[in-house]
Amino acid sequence: MDKKEKTIPGGYVACLPCDCPQRAHCLRAWAWSHRNSSEKQYTVLNPDLTTLDGHCPFYCDDQPQRYAIGFSNFQQRMYPMQYKQFMSACVARFGRNSYFQRRRGEIPMPPSEQAFIRSLLKSIGAPDDLDFDGYEEHFNWFAD
Repeated sequence: MDKKEKTIPGGYVACLPCDCPQRAHCLRAWAWSHRNSSEKQYTVLNPDLTTLDGHCPFYCDDQPQRYAIGFSNFQQRMYPMQYKQFMSACVARFGRNSYFQRRRGEIPMPPSEQAFIRSLLKSIGAPDDLDFDGYEEHFNWFAD
């Protein structure tokens, strides 16, 4: 993915110019330097809360990450009680509609959501070889 392919999400919190050592690879810094100059207002981080020690809590890496797309095959490979537990935990975390959108692949899942699902599968004793329907590369604008 080329930086030119980046589209800044609406309302994205940018970072003002500073001497941060992470600035060269931070999406928040990139968003500020590539802002739309015709916009009247921007949302920016409070500079008093950012750090210049290389460990800023608001840092968002500009490298594309592997997002999972869908898990429609999981139900077929689980026992009914396992799937009931799985679905209940996912609905509790994502909400009912968002759960089904993720299951169908309409909402790509960042690494943190993949880790949640993998952990959940392990805790309910689901088969070890379950995998998502597919993967895509995306920028993790809201690094979590």
